[in-house]
Amino acid sequence: MIKLISLDLDGTLLDPGGRVTSAAKAAIAKARAAGTKVVLNTGRPAPEAFWFVKEAGCDALVSALGGALLIDSATGKTIRRWDIPEPAARRALELCLGRGIELMIFAGERIVVDPFSKASLVTSYPYPPFHDNAEVAEDPVAYLREQGLPLTKLHGDGDPAGFPLAELAALEGLALTSSNDHDFEVVGAGVDKGRSLGELAAMYEIALEECAAVGDSDNDLAALQAAGMSIAMGNASQAVKDAAARIAPPNSQEGAAWAVLSCLE
Repeated sequence: MIKLISLDLDGTLLDPGGRVTSAAKAAIAKARAAGTKVVLNTGRPAPEAFWFVKEAGCDALVSALGGALLIDSATGKTIRRWDIPEPAARRALELCLGRGIELMIFAGERIVVDPFSKASLVTSYPYPPFHDNAEVAEDPVAYLREQGLPLTKLHGDGDPAGFPLAELAALEGLALTSSNDHDFEVVGAGVDKGRSLGELAAMYEIALEECAAVGDSDNDLAALQAAGMSIAMGNASQAVKDAAARIAPPNSQEGAAWAVLSCLE
């Protein structure tokens, strides 16, 4: 019996327009009414995760920043956080700045962007909870140092030809992954959605064998591998489909609702 369902956001719970559909909301409500926990396990930051928890009607505990941050959306309290260690954090930032990469810099619970990324993200990433909380810094490396902020996650988007992936992969203490074919994500070594799923399950006193994980991207693989039931979206990468026990319809065809309801059978 599945007692906890872990849902990715982009490409999974959200439809291609970035919305939570009525069918998905109804499925989540039905699961929770049956006593099943439904949690978000997303790469997005806390302010956006909080908004989608309320919009979708999920349970309060959330894994954000690709598993680097566990938060209680009901209280806003951080439960656990795993930062990228120095000096790798500073060097990762230095490698990515000034390359025309659209960067999201997640510093603990805060969001920092450089001016180039801010101007680009206004049109490419139209989510008010992000922009309302983003701080613009001319020199993010100096800003984090002056503010005493850690680097928890770094997200880059743009032309992969300009990504310093080899240099990033050579740094100790980092984990490198992606959520699509035009981005990359940097977190601390050992940080992933599978570990955070284990933490959330333990908080609810639920065994991983009684959990289901639903996702579409390579950064969801660890969660699918950790859970007792793994479900890939129909729009998932082939690697995710190969790792899954079930394949849901794509997110354009109410795949999230199907996945949640299938866990109640």
